[in-house]
Amino acid sequence: MKSTRLVISVLVLFLALPVGVFAQESGLTLKLNRDFGYGGFTGDIQGLFSFQATGPADLARVEFYIDDQLVGRVDAPPWRLQFRTEDYPLGIHDLYAVGYTASAAELRSNVFKREFVKASVGYGTALRIVVPLLLISLAIPVLMYILDRRRGKQRRGYGLAGGAVCPKCGKPFARHFWAPNLGLSKFDRCPHCGKWSRVRAASAQALQAAESLLDEGAAASEPALSAEEKLRRRLEESRFQ
Repeated sequence: MKSTRLVISVLVLFLALPVGVFAQESGLTLKLNRDFGYGGFTGDIQGLFSFQATGPADLARVEFYIDDQLVGRVDAPPWRLQFRTEDYPLGIHDLYAVGYTASAAELRSNVFKREFVKASVGYGTALRIVVPLLLISLAIPVLMYILDRRRGKQRRGYGLAGGAVCPKCGKPFARHFWAPNLGLSKFDRCPHCGKWSRVRAASAQALQAAESLLDEGAAASEPALSAEEKLRRRLEESRFQ
């Protein structure tokens, strides 16, 4: 009974307190955006970047700093300012912002510690990342093609990317090598109906069934030939045998 009264008393006290007791004053938050250039995983950056700050509703002015040097001041939202790393010495720098509210209160943001590097460093690091990814993206279709051929999952004549059956028209086609990959599938265009779809490499059985339907449709669309025309066609075809 006493414990129940204690819980009720605590709840009443909690509800009676003004909301402002638990509300924390909003500070100034700084983000660093890469607009054009290189931003490494180890904190080294090069190129064109932007400060972007967010703060309370009565924020009146924001000053952006690199170390103790003022980069610029913004007097109205959006609180954003661009800078180039080439305009500052190479090495490690502290990036932060200081905001001022309408009541002249000062707000300091979080600090980013970044190393400004040469453009050659950024290009070299980017190449070391891009080249292996490019080689892997080229090697995966080749390996899948070899494995599918060994397992008998693909038929001949569909290329390295394999054949697919269009989910729109049900006709088979060779997936284009340049089509963007979406995991194990590709976002590709069917040459028969002209529609784009997400297609996976089809099995040999599925391709054979789709080819049969395609052949039946082509045969049905051909005009009926007379006995004389059929004989003439056979004689013409026999000339090449």
